Amino acid sequence: MVRRSEFEEWVQEWIDSEKKAGRKCFDVKKTGNSYYVYYQTTRYNAETKKREKVSGYLGKLVEGIGLVEPETATDEKETVTVARYGLGVDTGGTYTDAVILDLDDLSVIAKRKSPTTHEDLSIGLFKSVDAVFKATDIKPEDISTVGISTTLATNSVLEGRGGEVGLILIGWNPMDDISFGEKKHVVVSGGYDQKGTPLAPLSKAEIEKAIKEVSEGVDSLAISGLFANLNPTQEKKVKALAEEMTGLPTVAGHELSAVLGIDLRAETAVLNGRLIPAVSKFFDDVERTFREKGITAPIMAYKGDGSVMSLEDARFYPVETILSGPAASSMGGKVLSGLEDCIVVDIGGTSTDIAVMSEGFPQVQQEGAKIGGWRTRVKAVDMYTVALGGDSKITTKGGRFIIGPERVMPLSTLAEKYPDIVSRIKHTTIYDYYVAESGYDPKLLGGKEARIYEVLAGNGPMNKMEIMNASNGLWVIDDELESLTERGALTHSCLTPTDVMVFLGFFESGNIEGAVAGIGAVSERYGTTMMQAAKIIFEEIRNEVAEFIVTKVFDDELMGWKDEGSNILLRRMTTLSEGEIMTLRPKFRIPIVGIGAPARFMMSDLGERIGAEVVFPEEFDVGNAVGVVTSKVSDSMSATITPTQDYRFMATIPYVGTTYHSHLGNAVSSACRSMESFLESKVKSMGGTNVKTSSKIKTHTAVEGGVGDWMEESFGKSVNFVEVISRAVGDPIEK
Repeated sequence: MVRRSEFEEWVQEWIDSEKKAGRKCFDVKKTGNSYYVYYQTTRYNAETKKREKVSGYLGKLVEGIGLVEPETATDEKETVTVARYGLGVDTGGTYTDAVILDLDDLSVIAKRKSPTTHEDLSIGLFKSVDAVFKATDIKPEDISTVGISTTLATNSVLEGRGGEVGLILIGWNPMDDISFGEKKHVVVSGGYDQKGTPLAPLSKAEIEKAIKEVSEGVDSLAISGLFANLNPTQEKKVKALAEEMTGLPTVAGHELSAVLGIDLRAETAVLNGRLIPAVSKFFDDVERTFREKGITAPIMAYKGDGSVMSLEDARFYPVETILSGPAASSMGGKVLSGLEDCIVVDIGGTSTDIAVMSEGFPQVQQEGAKIGGWRTRVKAVDMYTVALGGDSKITTKGGRFIIGPERVMPLSTLAEKYPDIVSRIKHTTIYDYYVAESGYDPKLLGGKEARIYEVLAGNGPMNKMEIMNASNGLWVIDDELESLTERGALTHSCLTPTDVMVFLGFFESGNIEGAVAGIGAVSERYGTTMMQAAKIIFEEIRNEVAEFIVTKVFDDELMGWKDEGSNILLRRMTTLSEGEIMTLRPKFRIPIVGIGAPARFMMSDLGERIGAEVVFPEEFDVGNAVGVVTSKVSDSMSATITPTQDYRFMATIPYVGTTYHSHLGNAVSSACRSMESFLESKVKSMGGTNVKTSSKIKTHTAVEGGVGDWMEESFGKSVNFVEVISRAVGDPIEK
């Protein structure tokens, strides 16, 4: 497929001029060195009661002339197909994006944004959905499939919120006291050894007693058995009995993770149980409201590993939706760019997420993501995330500008609501302010926090010195201001990359005078012109983005590379300045795709900095929402093959156990067959259709950092272990 970004410049200019003139119902295709234009429209078929897409040939594009229509009628008839539209909704840290997508050519029909409402994510979600339908004549009943990503599970973990969980452990009675966050746990006899052989039979009477004991006063149940990742039979039996006796949502550890360690799987199962009440309610609200709007299509929830699952599964396995937003960005970048192998960089208001795409899928951390002190043990996209975005706070340290990690309100946004702040910033050169949120209940506060909120309430923006002067002797308030901001009682506003980009004229947002005042305050402090200050800050922003991308690749390919000297080298590699004797530049072998509203500006010279092809696809500002509705039902797993002292090869395969082989090739083939067969059945059970399987083999050698193909002779005598990664991919169900 020829990407729009590969069209010649004059063709792209013609397309842009046509769209500005309001003519949007066309498509341009490249064949050889020629460009052809086709019209596209939709109509409602009263007989089938479905919307149809109608397309036909318009003519050829000629440089310097434009569209040349055929002189005679063409034999090419109209093409009529049933229209397939998808609705994608992504709740980000700053905005909730909604898009309506043509599922045949993956073009964006309409897109809208609404501020994310952190107190209740469904409010911002529904506003975005209402807005996107108002922007087009496509009706809710025309939608074939819906995809949603939500930050609810992620936020719940970070904020320590959740329901009560009862835990049953099978066959493992640790010597020390343990707790995984459950209300109560009970140990029952059973379990398996490392070959999947039963250690003891289950006792129905013992299990019934355990279920009654742990189910009192809880919202859900979790079950984890010894070596259940090799043989899940006992976990399945206990789960079935628990559901029959209690009716509570019950999850077994093997359903979520195949990692070794009953304690690790128990922790994941308990975390999942804690998330069920809030996430289930959210999805219940979403489904009810969407049905009321007339959307009858299947609703799929986005998972943290870059695939989707049904809403019913999402209610029971909410832990799998953790970090689904960043995962959606990787798939959105791939779809919009048309690139199967690339590095996707998503720059939002809060953070920058970097993921490597291989053969159309993001690389996955089999051991799971770490968030808020929890290791989920559920497969997640191998995402490198840094706290740098359009709304990151800009501060100074030792003459250097520091970007982030705190997210704040841009001064241009503050000045839109409080225009008088502009003159105050100019007069004092202070550009760091706090505002009390009027909807916050002050009864929830006490002590110093209550006094600070009382000072700010109803008085508009105040800087820290003004707050201290008005609070009768409170001189150390940094911790309280941070706590009040985290709890949503205060909004913190400061200079941000958004303000710098508004000042430089890259885009319009809020009141430009707020951005000008902030840049002016910085320039006065450092004795520069305003333009010099803005360009110095923006140079630091773009340099940091480049450093983060190179860091991600170094982390993947070079173990133990970080030290003080390497950080200096990294800065030299990504800056545009030339060395006196030698210039250092990386060279990337795959393209970098930029998505997210600030990406085009914060990555504008990235290709020159790090020696890479950089692509900004059309609709790059809603890449996450596109990714949500274009992903697949998918699952993956990995097996490890290691040489033994008796010159054989031991294959450790989830749900199969350990097998031994005389030849490495036999061990690899056996692992591939076992995992692909298991995954194909699993994806079909998840609702996937047209399922395809594949496996990737990585050979880790005794040479540091060595990875290659085990068939190569040079690797034959230096194998440390072989990693086999299998995947099954299916299409999600549609209406």
